[in-house]
This record gives sequence, structure tokens and C-alpha cells, in this order.
Amino acid sequence: MNKITGYTGLYGIVANPIKHSFSPMMHNTAFQYLGIDDVYLAFEVEENHFANFITSARILPIKGFNVSMPYKVKILSYLDELTPEAKLCQAVNTVKNDHGKLIGHISDGIGFIKACEEKHWDLDQQKIVVLGAGGAARAIVAALTKQAKDIIVYNRSHKDWVEQMNQQCHCSITLKSLQDMQSLKNDLKDAYLLIQTTNVGMEPHTDGCLIPDKSYLNKSLKVADIIYNPQETKLLTLAKEKGLEYMNGEGMILYQGAVSFEFWTGQKMPISEVKKSLKME
Repeated sequence: MNKITGYTGLYGIVANPIKHSFSPMMHNTAFQYLGIDDVYLAFEVEENHFANFITSARILPIKGFNVSMPYKVKILSYLDELTPEAKLCQAVNTVKNDHGKLIGHISDGIGFIKACEEKHWDLDQQKIVVLGAGGAARAIVAALTKQAKDIIVYNRSHKDWVEQMNQQCHCSITLKSLQDMQSLKNDLKDAYLLIQTTNVGMEPHTDGCLIPDKSYLNKSLKVADIIYNPQETKLLTLAKEKGLEYMNGEGMILYQGAVSFEFWTGQKMPISEVKKSLKME
């Protein structure tokens, strides 16, 4: 067990709300297991105090911090440098304080890819359908462009980032309307992976599902829903009833945390120990 000393370093996560996060348990377990004299806290910060938080992060100094809703885009104007991944996404969920220079990174998409790798899903040159075009979708699509052949994003409204990213990547990225259910059904006929990135199906509205029924899911389709509360959304229930491989958002949360941890410390997160702490195995 670590003991707090005058030398103990500080990390954290800033968002609103954030008290529900299991990031503190994840990172503190890793610090303690590796004998690192650091702690990780949750900072629930109102929007009108966000600039003050950034000033505090530089002054204290906070060695690094995660960023969640609603600050993943807002923080861009406060940072000194962005990694290539963050530049592509134009969003940040991880910040490292390098002697007063704040460097922004995005680990959501890489975390999702690592969760897929743990399932032994081979995304190379595959057709992938993504539901939603918010911040999480943007990060996941950016990461997928290094492997996938075709990515079709379905969303209720137009998003400029899809076309912008399509111009910067070798992978084909297409935006289609979520209202066009026949097009969605046709795209899913030969898709390798379906990724649900919206909050549809999340607690407390667990009856929600963007896929009407099992007929939309082909017999070899893999299904990922980045929601982890509940652990099994209605979409994942449909996938299970169809006998498909599927996963919820726990793996993505775990591995994006591991990417952040390594970005800060240069050390690998002890995944097995963290899983035990989070009761994930």
C-alpha cells in the first residue's frame, strides 16, 4: 500500500459529472502495484471554472490528467501541443504535464482497438459500420483508419469531421443518415463489425436500441457497444440471441486507461491486477 508523502505526485480526471468514474480505482491500483509514488483523483469541475482548473494543473503541478465530457474539445485551446492522434481527432482525453508544457493525446480509439485485439477480432481490411458520430465515434474511426478498408458512419445529422478525416486517411469513410434503415440493413449484410457509440441503451433508458431486430445482423457479424452500464444493452442481447461475438465498453475503458497510463509514466499498466480490482475477471 502506498503512503502519501511530500513527494507524492498527482494525477486525475476532469469532467462534469465524474464521481461515477472507475478511473481512480484503475490508476491507483496500477500505481500501488508498480510501487509508483503517485495518486489519481476525480475532479468534478463546473464549466465556468474550467480555465481555473487548467491554471491549477500547471501550478500544482498535476503530472497528468484525463479529460471527459464535456471538455474533450474545449480543452484544445488550453494545450501547448497535440499528438498526431489528437490532431486528427481534434479532441483530447489525456494530458501530460511535461515541465509546464501541456501535451494532449487521445486514447479512446486505441483503447477500442486493443479491446478488439483481446477478443482476437482481425480488423485488417474489413468493412465496419459505426452508429453515431460524437467524440467517441470520432476517436474510434480515427484509430480504425489504420486497419479498416471501409468505414460507414450512420448519424442523425451531418458531421463535417467525417469528410475532413476521409481526406486525410487512406481508408474510405462514408457518412449516411441513421434514418435510412434500409441502407443500414444493406451495409450490415456484409459488414465485419458493428460499433454502437451513442448513449442509446444506457441507464436509465435500457430499452433503447438503434437496430430494430435480429434480421439486421448477419451470421458472422461482430458487435461492439461502448456502453458499459448496463453491461448488456438491448443491442448486445440481440447479438447474443443471434449467436454472435460481442463486447460492451468495459474493455475500451480499461485499455484507453492503459494507453493514458503509459503515455504518462512510460510503464505498462498491470492489466491483470487492474481487472481484478475492477472485478472484470
